[in-house]
Amino acid sequence: MKKVIVILSALVLTATAANAQGWLDSFLKIATEKVGDIVGGKSSATQAFDIKGNWKYQGVAIGATSDNILTNVATAAGAGKVEEQVNNLLAKAGIKAGAATLSFKDDGSFVLNSGKVSIPGTWTKEGEKLTINFAKLFTFKLVGTIKTNANGCEILFESNKFLEFVKKVLEVVGQATNNSTIATVQQAIANVKELKLGFKLAK
Repeated sequence: MKKVIVILSALVLTATAANAQGWLDSFLKIATEKVGDIVGGKSSATQAFDIKGNWKYQGVAIGATSDNILTNVATAAGAGKVEEQVNNLLAKAGIKAGAATLSFKDDGSFVLNSGKVSIPGTWTKEGEKLTINFAKLFTFKLVGTIKTNANGCEILFESNKFLEFVKKVLEVVGQATNNSTIATVQQAIANVKELKLGFKLAK
């Protein structure tokens, strides 16, 4: 909020150097961009985002490093189809919207609770980068990026790494490790670089 006040103050001070309409246009453009950056997590607000606490799982998040990549996914595989298939896989382990939670505790411990299994681990955060280490039910590390939104956040990981995590979870709950759906998803996104998959969360 302090950043917004500074931006507005600076614009007011420059008002005498422009005509009224020109100043108003500049004011609306710059203020909207800067406030949008802060609310959207493009400034240091994202860096300071507090992941600690209990989060409700809302489904699989899908993202990429650019809009072009998501367009490629939509064309080659169907982003909605990929999201649906991964959601169905996780649902077999009880990890589905409204039935699973992710807890990031003050002591650095982490727990993913579903209707069928509780998966413990540890977590660390550095800026937007989040690392989750699993070492009890299985040994695995996920390194992702936190992206804030109006409802909470998304934690996005490299897609193939996330699919490996899904396979580990399915093994824990006794599902077949050679799941054909995983193979289908891997094949669909094989030629799409920088695609991200992960968790969509809300408090």
